[in-house]
Amino acid sequence: MPVLKHLLLLPLPLAIAACSPPPDAIPDLGGQCDNAQHYDINFTRFDETAQQIAHGTGCFIEADLSELGAIKPNPVKGKLRVREAVRMAIKDTPLKIIDEKPDRIKVGKR
Repeated sequence: MPVLKHLLLLPLPLAIAACSPPPDAIPDLGGQCDNAQHYDINFTRFDETAQQIAHGTGCFIEADLSELGAIKPNPVKGKLRVREAVRMAIKDTPLKIIDEKPDRIKVGKR
């Protein structure tokens, strides 16, 4: 009977893990940065990309542009939340998101 007890308990951690969000899940903080927009951006500088992503959304993208502005971002295309668009732009670059609030995303160096 002890073997059966252990077998019955085994699926529980798997079920709990299946319900957990992935570690790299994009948070929804219920703010302006969580609204979706249509993007088709392909600039060669992060400062231009960040400005275009944030334009008219009410989401502030904070970054030291004297240090980060000239870094080449990725193209951003599709209907995305502002948070998703920023992540797409900085994926595999020297940039990372340092802090997030409902209406603000702070970007810095890795």
